[in-house]
Amino acid sequence: MPPSYATVIAGLFALAGFLPLAWPVLRRPGVWLCLVAGAAVSPIAREAAQMAWDWAGPYVGQVTTPGGAAAYLLIVAAVSELVKVTAPLLAIIARPADALVGLAYGAAAGAGFAFVSAQPVLASALQLVGSPYITAVSSTAAVMGWLFPILAHVCTTAYLARAGARGGFAVAFLFVWALQFVLGFAQQHLPVWAGIPAGLLVTMVASLWLFGFLWAARVRAGRAW
Repeated sequence: MPPSYATVIAGLFALAGFLPLAWPVLRRPGVWLCLVAGAAVSPIAREAAQMAWDWAGPYVGQVTTPGGAAAYLLIVAAVSELVKVTAPLLAIIARPADALVGLAYGAAAGAGFAFVSAQPVLASALQLVGSPYITAVSSTAAVMGWLFPILAHVCTTAYLARAGARGGFAVAFLFVWALQFVLGFAQQHLPVWAGIPAGLLVTMVASLWLFGFLWAARVRAGRAW
């Protein structure tokens, strides 16, 4: 399939996570600025994580060793979350906002980030469509499965920006850092069960749980659909 399909699919998945969380405040320009900023910083996060690994790698071992692989995932998770949440935090500092607006800013930045970062992997998955070794069902599962890593990026940044607006940012960061580390480890190292990657199941459960928590928090804030 043409690469443009990967762009469309990544965009639809990102919007599916972003719109329900940011719906009440979509008219705020800051929401859309955070969406654009999140997309813009995705390559920066990748380069920053690589630079951090280039510095730390010699001290912790090769990425092919268990300790090195864990250290690499910790670095990527920390750098990605810090870079993603920068624009929402700056928006909150520039114009103090409540927790609901902070949640929307974070969801927007996470959606923009995930939209860009997921496209190369989705493009690779789509290239396998039509292969004699890949069935239509497995191709669909491989593509649809990327909804959940994208949703995880949307939700962790929304959770972190919400904490930036209401307090408790340090604890929230430790939580999302640990969560993204666990998800990265699960996606890369857990086995396949009955043809389904166990990492996909872990990511699906975690991302849907966090999405449900944030959506309920949005509703409790008194601005339901």
